[in-house]
Amino acid sequence: MTTFVALEKSKKNAPVSMALLLRQRVIPFSLIFKSLPLAPEVKPARLLPMKSVLLSLFALCQISSAEDWPRYLGLEGNGITSEKIHTEWQDEAPPVLWTADIGKGCSSIVIADGLAVTVGNSDDQDTVWCFDATTGDVKWKDTYPEKLDPKFYTGGPGATPTIDGSLLYALSKSGRLACYDLKTGKIQWMKNYRSDFSGRPPTWGYSASPIVFGDLLLCLPCSKKGALVALDKKTGALRWQSKDSARPGYSAPVIVDYRGKKTAFVFQGRKFVAYDLTAKGKVVLEYPWRTPYDVNASNPVFQNNLLHLSSGYGVGYMVLDLSGDEPKLLHRDRERRMIFQNAIPKNGDLIGVFGDKGQKAEAYRMDMKTGKFKWLAPIPGSRGSILMSGDDLIILSETGELIFGKDGGDQFQVTGRHKILPKLCWAPPALAQGKLYARSNGGKLVCVSLKK
Repeated sequence: MTTFVALEKSKKNAPVSMALLLRQRVIPFSLIFKSLPLAPEVKPARLLPMKSVLLSLFALCQISSAEDWPRYLGLEGNGITSEKIHTEWQDEAPPVLWTADIGKGCSSIVIADGLAVTVGNSDDQDTVWCFDATTGDVKWKDTYPEKLDPKFYTGGPGATPTIDGSLLYALSKSGRLACYDLKTGKIQWMKNYRSDFSGRPPTWGYSASPIVFGDLLLCLPCSKKGALVALDKKTGALRWQSKDSARPGYSAPVIVDYRGKKTAFVFQGRKFVAYDLTAKGKVVLEYPWRTPYDVNASNPVFQNNLLHLSSGYGVGYMVLDLSGDEPKLLHRDRERRMIFQNAIPKNGDLIGVFGDKGQKAEAYRMDMKTGKFKWLAPIPGSRGSILMSGDDLIILSETGELIFGKDGGDQFQVTGRHKILPKLCWAPPALAQGKLYARSNGGKLVCVSLKK
């Protein structure tokens, strides 16, 4: 069954282009011709030349085969893209399209409507940078006071911006939340986690990226009055606030279908919490998870009623079965750790990068239910982030090496490996329109082409 949804029009009776419908994946390309009514008889003189028809179809296919990267870990927040990418880079490195110096930080990059946005810190000032995604030209920037706060690392912003339509949301370490017009950089509204919501920032500052859910913006100021806050995404007005209290973690909310309802899975500082988004953030599940310094920074992964949680500092990972009345522990390993790295769900398995300070990083594929590893592969450094398109994998090690490979089910085959950035690189890369964007903690941003 195919569901067609209505798009909000900027002007009354304004036309909505087929290309826009395709890009937003409202109408699948394969159904266009099936859904079109039969046309009446057309005179031969009115037919378009075959060349024009083929060029038009090619353009539509190009639009439908590429996608934006508007939030942390991509369109669905899981590190997966449907975009087909070239990963055979054994003989040569992917060409660098442009670079930029953006200031220190671990904020990743988001891309939409031909623009690439990230945040960096220089001289105790944060700057929100908006670049032309293809050329690297600065379209606009916004600079404001914000301490670097380098506690045992380079410091700088940790939260990744979020793009939703014409709006951009950016969060600083101290809790400055600003909504911008994406095209112009004009501030639409602002909030402060501390002064507006009595928030309590974690030791290394706010890093949980705000996430859009419908007409809401989900934020984690972690006040004693309520950990999760839902704002009107257009005005910033408070719509509701959860009733629980929690120490803040560093991972973004993950929106899932849990027990038939849209639910936000949140890895708070000392526990995992599930919030029912259909009931104003009612807490429907809690599970304790203590980590030194309250550093729970790796996004939870949920598939087939199984939940994966992981942390560093000797805590390791755990998989819970959430299908019953109470969570059931299936397996746990304290030596396999992900302090902030991401893992990707695939056909009941997990694909990710284990590693922590003092450990050697390993890429892996693991059966989520049993904990059996299908393959393990050494990765430079102690940590790394991963993206996936079908069976193609891209790993950015913390040492700045970009590793291309194929998941063969029971083995990982490297198809290219090239250094593109200086160490350290803790922010996950981003991929859109055939281009990969990555940054270093020190402030080097690079855009490379993955087209062949």
